[in-house]
Amino acid sequence: MRRSMHAGLVELADIKKVVVSLMAEDMRFSPERLADGLVGANLLTPWQARKLLTGKAKGFHLGNYKLMRPLGKGGMGVVFLAKHSVMNRLMALKILPAEASKDARRIERFKEEARASAKLEHPNIVQAFDFSEADGKLYIVMEYIEGVDLHRAVVRDGVMSPAESLDAMIQSTDALAHAHQRGIVHRDIKPSNLLLRADGVIKVSDMGLARIGYSAGSSDSPNRLTGTADFIAPEQAIDSQTVDARADIYSLGCTWYFLLCGRPPFTGSNVAQRLAKHQTAPVPTVSAVRPDCPKAIAELIQKMMAKRPEDRPASAAELLPQLKRLRGTVAKGGDLSGRHISSRVATEDIPSPSSIDDSGPLKDSSTSTMSDSLDIDFGSLPPVDLSTLPQAPVSPLSTSQQFKNPSARPAAAAAGKSAPATTSGDTSQSILLGVGLALSTLALLVVVGITFYQLTKEEKKERPLRSMESGKEIVVLQD
Repeated sequence: MRRSMHAGLVELADIKKVVVSLMAEDMRFSPERLADGLVGANLLTPWQARKLLTGKAKGFHLGNYKLMRPLGKGGMGVVFLAKHSVMNRLMALKILPAEASKDARRIERFKEEARASAKLEHPNIVQAFDFSEADGKLYIVMEYIEGVDLHRAVVRDGVMSPAESLDAMIQSTDALAHAHQRGIVHRDIKPSNLLLRADGVIKVSDMGLARIGYSAGSSDSPNRLTGTADFIAPEQAIDSQTVDARADIYSLGCTWYFLLCGRPPFTGSNVAQRLAKHQTAPVPTVSAVRPDCPKAIAELIQKMMAKRPEDRPASAAELLPQLKRLRGTVAKGGDLSGRHISSRVATEDIPSPSSIDDSGPLKDSSTSTMSDSLDIDFGSLPPVDLSTLPQAPVSPLSTSQQFKNPSARPAAAAAGKSAPATTSGDTSQSILLGVGLALSTLALLVVVGITFYQLTKEEKKERPLRSMESGKEIVVLQD
């Protein structure tokens, strides 16, 4: 409880409400049960609750933002869902990892990503709003997309229809045309960097490997491989510094193949084998896997994945009209707006990958040494009206049963419905029920009163100190 308050995640008044609800349901109390209640009341996210239960009280805030949960790992940093402390607006924060904060080259690349994103404003590109630094951490404030990336969409729901995949390609190509016209090459186009919103809109994300300008002079090392092996253009694997828009066209063709076939165009047991196949192996034919794919689509994918850059469309702007002309070759009404998007995908709280610092971006490797005793004054708890008190919501954080005998309540309910009471027994049963309810209420109030007395008694030992700072009176709570 104290950790959640020290972390600045919940207010005491909200904790009191949850405690009253939990104690009215079951007098047994534990930190895990309180965490379940706070999550069920939407006062904590499951990720925040897990961090608090492991002893973490730091790393939940960055600048003006409260971190809600990790979203994933991009080309240049860890991405967190965050809420603005004043505006309550959900944003995505891409944070440069702690190990990179002392690397001048990686810092410059991170800033270059921010500069590239600032030049792009398009309905199919994730928008960047700000670049800032807090507590020694550099981060980019970006638009939060409530949806799922195309890699997860295919893994979860299966391959796309030709019409759906064509819609995804048209939107993605439109976004890349906007970037290419401003001299920006993405260099890491792949299904996981194409986000699908619930309304069917595609958003191109992660400019972490983007480069401004097509000429030499990039901050990349000549021997550094940028891109993803399953979707990288042959020339990009050799020299990432000299690639142009046609490298994005190749990666987009590989992505299109994945959407239709459910796997990358080239496979291998290691990265070297896959890179070699991009260089030398014949481009696989989509129609061999998907006989329902129109011939025109299969041929355009072959052209986009040509080994030589000069054999591909020169830019996304040149490719876009070719894609739009293909709309007549596929069934109508098959765009992405009709594809089912599960709402849980955008909101589910999954454990962060091993690459994400589990203590949060504000590295806090030490476990909190705060006492687990609840030295909070609950003397001001509101009176408990058992007849109107709602049951504490059940949180997905805990899978354990809240009661020793989970079948007790259903059994009791069934017993209550068993046989109709006789008219002569109604009065006596009502009296006994009233006496029993009165005794139960009295016992509950006695236990609650004793608990409150013990808690408030501990509170008197440590009084808050008052201090002055810049003419303002500040109350400092000591542990």
